[in-house]
Amino acid sequence: MNLELGFFPQGEIEERVERVPTGIIDPLLMGGIPKGSVVLLIGDPKSGKTTFITQFMYNQLIGGANVIGLLVDVSRYEFISNALDFGWGLMGYLNDKLHILDAYTQRLRGGPKFSFTEEVIPDIRDTSQVIDVIKDLTTKIILNNPHVDNPLIIGAVSSLTPLFFETEEKQIYKFLEDLKAFAHKNKQVWILEMNSGVEEPHVETIIKAIVDGIIEMKLFEEEKTLRRYLRVYGMRRTRHVLSWIPYEITESGIVLQNQNL
Repeated sequence: MNLELGFFPQGEIEERVERVPTGIIDPLLMGGIPKGSVVLLIGDPKSGKTTFITQFMYNQLIGGANVIGLLVDVSRYEFISNALDFGWGLMGYLNDKLHILDAYTQRLRGGPKFSFTEEVIPDIRDTSQVIDVIKDLTTKIILNNPHVDNPLIIGAVSSLTPLFFETEEKQIYKFLEDLKAFAHKNKQVWILEMNSGVEEPHVETIIKAIVDGIIEMKLFEEEKTLRRYLRVYGMRRTRHVLSWIPYEITESGIVLQNQNL
């Protein structure tokens, strides 16, 4: 059967993949993450996931992108302070290119389930509300950039793990599906941080099936020393280096150790 492009709705066929460089693992991604992707960053506790998220966000900011950070398990103050340890000055971008959504304060401190500021998520258990806030913020960013066609918007969630303590599994899956549909439509890239081994294996399997790609970070003991490795797989329209790649966390962030990529 001879299929003509005209049989498909306009915009459905993506002839060339536009990629967003991470500044961290681009040799493993053919240059970057495809636009319109939701990527799971999963790994051992203390393997450097939050460092990866922060470094990715900072690299996007200095590259001119608009960044949305949804903080679930860390306060805004701590997140920005930790970034300074690596020389990543996020404060100067706040409320301009960097938009922090605080889901930590109300969740941990048991505050009232309402807010007078749009930066605070009153109830993280209501995942539909979180999606609505992301949609509203996207509209605000577009309106604030009237002279830019389709401004690049990058998002990060730190982290998904606390959601499982307070939200039904099906609500989390729906949140991921809704975010994925929204990211695809608006060519956004989102990275979602999650601890491995915390939830039942079937939960991790379902989440991995929903997302568009996976970055996995591990700690292995070698000669009585913990060493860090990562790998990337499942990214759409991307040829992968499927082996574990060693990395270090230096004073300037995460650095891959395999120079022959």
